[in-house]
Amino acid sequence: MAESWSIKALDTGTSQVEASVLTYLRRCGEVVTIPRVMWVLEGPTTIVVDTSVNPNGNPHEFMGESFERTREQLPENALKAAGVSVKDVEMVILTHLHWDHAGNCDLFPDARVVVQEAELRYAIAPNRFFRRGYLSPESGWKLPPPFVVPNLSTVRGEVELAPGVSVVPTPGHTPGSQAVVVRTADGPFCITGDAMMTYDNLRWDTPPGYHVDVEASMDSLDLMQRRAPRLLPSHDYTVFKERPVTLIASR
Repeated sequence: MAESWSIKALDTGTSQVEASVLTYLRRCGEVVTIPRVMWVLEGPTTIVVDTSVNPNGNPHEFMGESFERTREQLPENALKAAGVSVKDVEMVILTHLHWDHAGNCDLFPDARVVVQEAELRYAIAPNRFFRRGYLSPESGWKLPPPFVVPNLSTVRGEVELAPGVSVVPTPGHTPGSQAVVVRTADGPFCITGDAMMTYDNLRWDTPPGYHVDVEASMDSLDLMQRRAPRLLPSHDYTVFKERPVTLIASR
C-alpha cells in the first residue's frame, strides 16, 4: 500500500508588509498582514517543511520588516501544540534559504536538512540586491547565516525524499526554490514555499513580487498546478482554520 501523510500548518509569527511584495505590481502601497508558516508532515516519520524566523540578532529588524510572535508561536512551542517534539523530526525540507524560511535549522540537530544545491550555491554568494534576504555576511549581518548547520545536505532536481514526499524545483522567487509534493488520504498537495506566497498569485495569474526571474516564476506556478490540485502558499491566512495549528490533510 502506498504511504500517505498528514499535513499540519503551524502559525509561527506575524508580519505586516507592502502587498506588492506578495503580488508583483498589484496593490502597491497597501499594507497587509501575513503569517509565517511552518509545515509538519506525519507519516512513516516526521518531516518539517521550513523553519520560520530565528530571533537571534533580530533578523526582521535587519530586513526592515515588522515581525511579532507570541510565546505559543515560537517554533518549538507550535510544534508541541501540533503534538511533535523536535526530537521526533527526522527530516527538514527547506523550500529556500531566505531569513524567514530557514531561520531555526539549529532546532533539529539530529535531522537531515535538505535544500536544492542550486539554492545553496546562490545563497553563499548572492547578487547584491538579495544579500540581505539570505543574511549573507556580505550584507553586513554579523552572525553566520542560520542555514549553516553541519547536518545540511543538498539534492539536485526532482527527488523523492520519502515514499509519498517529493521535492520539485520551482525557480523564480530564488534560483533554487523547491516545492514539496505530499501524498495524503485526501489526494496530493503541494507546499509551495514562496514560489506562491498567497492564493492571489493564482487568482490574478501574477508572480510573487520578490523574485529573481519573472518568467521562471510564472513557469513554476504552472508546474505546481500540474503536480497537485491543491497548493499551500507560505503567507496566506486562508490555510488556517484555527491557530497556531491546523490539520490540512489526513494520512
